[in-house]
Amino acid sequence: MPLSRVVEQIRGPKGSTVTLTVVPAHAADGSLPRSVAIVRDDVRLEDREAKARILDLPVGSGAPMRVGVIDLPSFYSDAGQQGAGSPRSLTADVARLLAKLKQERVRGIVLDLRQNGGGSLQEAISLTGLFIRTGPVVQTRDEAGHIQIDSDTDPAVQYDGPLVVLTSRFSASASEILAGALQDYGRALVVGDSSTFGKGTVQSVLSLAQVMDRVHLPHAYDPGALKITIDKFYRPSGASTQLRGVASDIVLPSVTEVIGVSESTLKDALPWDTVEGTTHDNLGRVAPYVAALRGSSARRIAHDAQFADLADDIARMRTLVATKTVSLNETERRDELSAAKARDARRDEASRSASTPRTTVYEITLENAAQAGLPAPLVLESARDRGRTSTAPAADERARQSGRRSPMDDLGLNESARILADYIGVLGG
Repeated sequence: MPLSRVVEQIRGPKGSTVTLTVVPAHAADGSLPRSVAIVRDDVRLEDREAKARILDLPVGSGAPMRVGVIDLPSFYSDAGQQGAGSPRSLTADVARLLAKLKQERVRGIVLDLRQNGGGSLQEAISLTGLFIRTGPVVQTRDEAGHIQIDSDTDPAVQYDGPLVVLTSRFSASASEILAGALQDYGRALVVGDSSTFGKGTVQSVLSLAQVMDRVHLPHAYDPGALKITIDKFYRPSGASTQLRGVASDIVLPSVTEVIGVSESTLKDALPWDTVEGTTHDNLGRVAPYVAALRGSSARRIAHDAQFADLADDIARMRTLVATKTVSLNETERRDELSAAKARDARRDEASRSASTPRTTVYEITLENAAQAGLPAPLVLESARDRGRTSTAPAADERARQSGRRSPMDDLGLNESARILADYIGVLGG
C-alpha cells in the first residue's frame, strides 16, 4: 500500500482514537499482529530533526580519538510559514550542534546523509556555507536553457576541520547538492554507496483547471493536475547530479547497492549531462589522501567478521532479487526460517566470543546542546560482552530492549568514523 494511503487512513481529528493493527518491526518472524489504540494529537517529529553524537574511538594503545557525527534526516525549514512561531531551519540547528562539537574538541566530523531524501534547496545552499567561505553551490537550468547560479555569500565558516560525508542510494536531491559541492571544493571526503540516488531534477504541479480556464474550455469537475519537470541541477563543476548522483571517494559494501534504488532504475529518466563549470575554490584537502585512505579501509573490511557477514547478506540479496517466484510450500518456508535463525545465532555467538575495544558515545540533541558539559555517556559493550549481563547505562539498555541498534553496531557509520580517524591521522591532526 502506498505510504500516502496509509497516512490518509491514520489521520483524523485531534483527540479522536485510531486503532492500529501492527507487527512490531523487531518481532520474531511469524509473530502475531497486535492492536494499539492511539489518541490523535500534535506530534513533534524529533526523529526528523538534526542531532549529533560524540564518539570516543579506541585508536591503538593510545588515548581515544574524539570525533563527531551529525545526522541530517532532511533539509527542513519552516521559514515563512504562518503560525510557525520561531522559524526552524536545518542550517541553524546544525550550527548549534557544530558549536557544541567544537566546544567538546572533536577532531573531525561525519555528516550522515544516508536517509536524507532532500528538501529545501535554500537550506542545502546555506548548510554548505557552514563549511566553505564563499562561492557557487548549485547551478539550475530551466527548460529554456537559462542557468541560475546560487552561491553562499557569507564568508563565515562554522567548521573548518576534517570532514566526511556519509551517503547512500537513499541520499537524494538537496543531499546530492550538498555532497557534490563539498566534493567539488575538495572540502570533504565522500564515503558510502558507490553513488547517491541521482535525483537532479525539479518538478512543479500544474493545475489543469487553470489551463482549461485560460483557453476557455468549460469543465464541471476538477480535471486534476500534472507534475512536470521544469529544472535540472548541476554541481559547481558543471556536472549534473541527475542519473549518476554523487560518486563516493571510498565505497563501502552495502545491501542497498543490490536492490535497485536509484534514478537510473526509473523508466524514461532524464540523462546525465554537463554545463559550463563555475569559478570556485578547490581546497585540495581530499585528493592527495584518497588512495591511502581507500587502501586502509579495504584492509580493515577484509579482516572484519561483520563485513564478512554483510558480504554473505549481499550475495543472498542478489539471489532474492534475481528470483522472480516465491515458494508457497510450508515446509520449504519453515526450513528457510530455521536456516535464518540458525545463521543469526551463529553470528551472535561469534560476536560474543570476539574481542572489540569499547567506544563511548555521547548523544547530543538540540535540547541539550546548550547545556554545559556532556550528558551521561552511552558506553557500548564490546562484542564479547553482548548478550551477557550489562552494566551499560539505562538509556542503552532501553535502546536494546526496544530493538534499536546501538550507534556503533552500524557498520557503515562505524567504518566511516574509522576512515575519519585515518584522515585526521594523515592530516597530522
